[in-house]
Amino acid sequence: MINKKAIATLTAASLTLFSVSAMANSTWNASQNPIVAANNEIGLAATGTLMNYQEHFATTGVLSAPMDDTESGWLPGFSVNLSGMNNNLTENLYLSLNYNYYSAGIAYNGSYIGSYVPLYSTDQATTQNFIGKLGKGFSISNNMMLTPYVAGGFQLWNRQLPGTHERYHSELVGAGLMYQYAPTARLVLGADMRVLALVGGGIKTSQWSSGFGTSGEETLGIHADYKISGGWHVYGGLNFTHFTYTGTGIVTFYQGATKYIGKEPPSSTNLLGMSAGLAYSY
Repeated sequence: MINKKAIATLTAASLTLFSVSAMANSTWNASQNPIVAANNEIGLAATGTLMNYQEHFATTGVLSAPMDDTESGWLPGFSVNLSGMNNNLTENLYLSLNYNYYSAGIAYNGSYIGSYVPLYSTDQATTQNFIGKLGKGFSISNNMMLTPYVAGGFQLWNRQLPGTHERYHSELVGAGLMYQYAPTARLVLGADMRVLALVGGGIKTSQWSSGFGTSGEETLGIHADYKISGGWHVYGGLNFTHFTYTGTGIVTFYQGATKYIGKEPPSSTNLLGMSAGLAYSY
């Protein structure tokens, strides 16, 4: 299910961005500058990400496991993008909101809960993430801009495996830098890199729940935006994200009358994503 928090945030922010953009300084009219036009858009894109997840078990007696659990596969989805740039509070004030939703079955290679019996199955996975950025653009030349920004948001992963349902969650906070270059009046090319901290995260399963410590996430992406006609643009990009979860402390839970002692181990996730969509510059 699409997160209601994300929908409410996007709805409120879209109204704000439209009103702010309408009052933007005339010297930065979107029709006069391709970079600003690309930064004043609302768009919808088809997306996909190749996900690779790996747990890192320790060999500590009763908490040991015969293998590291791994999951990998292709997750199709969509993204909603909303951004604005104007001179109301400061020159080239930049605000961007991005919501992503992915869902599919991906391959699971691990073991049954509470046993060393191997399990090769399918995780019916659904992931969601929301990132908001607030920054200021610095014009290097008439067709080149650097925009440092602060960022915040959240990520969710619902993991459905035989015998259990798991929900990973975390808040995100950090900073990044976006570079944009317009070789022509219609085309804008860009690169974006950011480093975020995963805070306040944790896992909730069918049997127990526990919190994670603070860990990190790094993203590097490239993108392009091309004006078709009037305010209509096509856009797309590639990105790579790596993040880790710290795992949990020791937990105790029951399945029926059987008592289990275990923990969620540390893990790392790599995501190779791509997108292609249609946007309107307002």
